[in-house]
Amino acid sequence: MTTRAKEAIKTGLAMAIAYGIARQLGWDKPSWAGFAVAMISLSTAGQSINKGAMRMLGTLVGLVAALTILALFSQDRWLFLIVLSLYLGFCTYMLTGKKLVYFWFISAFVCMLISISGGADSQNAFHIGLAREQETGLGILVYSLVSVCLLYTSDAADESSRGWGGVVG
Repeated sequence: MTTRAKEAIKTGLAMAIAYGIARQLGWDKPSWAGFAVAMISLSTAGQSINKGAMRMLGTLVGLVAALTILALFSQDRWLFLIVLSLYLGFCTYMLTGKKLVYFWFISAFVCMLISISGGADSQNAFHIGLAREQETGLGILVYSLVSVCLLYTSDAADESSRGWGGVVG
């Protein structure tokens, strides 16, 4: 079987399992679990797990930032927008660096998504944020398990071309 076929089967299987579990549990937006699978699907298991970790941590930081901004500034619209804009500007600045680019992108995106969709109701924002976090985590967990346990392909060809296991001398 070709590598492209294996990757397509792996991603499709993980997406179907994650979406099915989220629907079976009655979660609000099961599509977020499938979306997380699609976004972290890369050519090697190590890259996918790294991107999944960055997505999960970025979602968590964005959730905490959004809930903090909503808790402190929900009564004053202008102050809320100014602080949210400052956080998004900080994340955008961090995107120009060389490290953790995907983390900062996800953090800004999730913070904006939860802050705007939650509105002035902090309880609604909290429920949206928790749903986003748990469904993203489910998608990452399912893809990682399918990728590593069921359809693992060795990265030996990549490692042999880089030297001693990818360690740069």
